[in-house]
Amino acid sequence: MAYRFREAREKAGLSTLEVAKRIGVSQPAVTNWDNGTKSPSIDTLCKLADLYCVSTDYLLGRDEQVESIPRKEDIIATETLRALNGKPVWDENKGWGIVNGIQDYVIFMDGSKIVLAEAMNLQAMAPAYSMGYSPAAKPISREDLNKFKSIWVKPITSDSFLQDELTGWYDVHDFYVQNQYGTRFLFDTYGTRWLAFEMEF
Repeated sequence: MAYRFREAREKAGLSTLEVAKRIGVSQPAVTNWDNGTKSPSIDTLCKLADLYCVSTDYLLGRDEQVESIPRKEDIIATETLRALNGKPVWDENKGWGIVNGIQDYVIFMDGSKIVLAEAMNLQAMAPAYSMGYSPAAKPISREDLNKFKSIWVKPITSDSFLQDELTGWYDVHDFYVQNQYGTRFLFDTYGTRWLAFEMEF
């Protein structure tokens, strides 16, 4: 049987150490599951499915991950996108992005932009079991940042090494977020240099 533990973990953008910490197991255990040398318990399998935002059948190789085709009623009309300034939207190919209604574009986690007039098939919610460039949660709106004590931050950049290096937990302050190493992101740059997520475990 072809397990998909490594594939799901990598698509979720998580290291073996991060997975181990989040579900309370050792890093070698996660590596063993990735390599197919051992299998997790049923309870752990469910935790992994929730963390990776996939089904348990998908992890076990029992079904194919269904490519989600957006339903017409789920698509945000192009002419209304400008009114969603600062709000997160989902693209089936690029994952989560933030609408910049003032400068007329949507910016995505990899730093790419789409002008609003050409932004087709954007949705307000990610389809079930979708795999994007973001954690398995919807980005926080800019006006909601101060509602949290700590948030999961991902920088917007095409440099995958830099993104991996700066991704993680940040404490929320009055006008910026800061991680344990002193790296800061200002609220003023939200949606252009970084996105934040509320992680649920």
